[in-house]
Amino acid sequence: MPDLPQSNLDNRLDRLSKIAGLLLPLVVALVAGLYTYEKDKSEARTLQREERRDRQQVQYGNLTALIPLLTSQDPSSRALAMEIFTSEAKKHEAPLDLVPAIKRLGTEHPESQSQAMAAVAAADGQINAQKAGN
Repeated sequence: MPDLPQSNLDNRLDRLSKIAGLLLPLVVALVAGLYTYEKDKSEARTLQREERRDRQQVQYGNLTALIPLLTSQDPSSRALAMEIFTSEAKKHEAPLDLVPAIKRLGTEHPESQSQAMAAVAAADGQINAQKAGN
């Protein structure tokens, strides 16, 4: 049987079919890449929120542990609290809400002033690190 000549419409449909066969994988790859990009951004935001929440929980735990020590009448307990605060500030986990109280303790109790100044300096370092991280 002799080959019948293809009509113009058949030629166009054949070309469109070949073009679609080439473009479909590209479109699928583009959509998949866009989906992955958006999902990665969303996961990064979620991870940042979780890290911030975890840091806040640690700071709250430190706050509740340090308040009894800072309010103690025993000078060694207050000194211990300021040492702990300084240590936690170096790890960026100090509860910064205690800075005014520590400053006040340093002025009210001159024997603790150097430790209070060190604690406040460490808190300033934590604040600067948090600003640089944001």
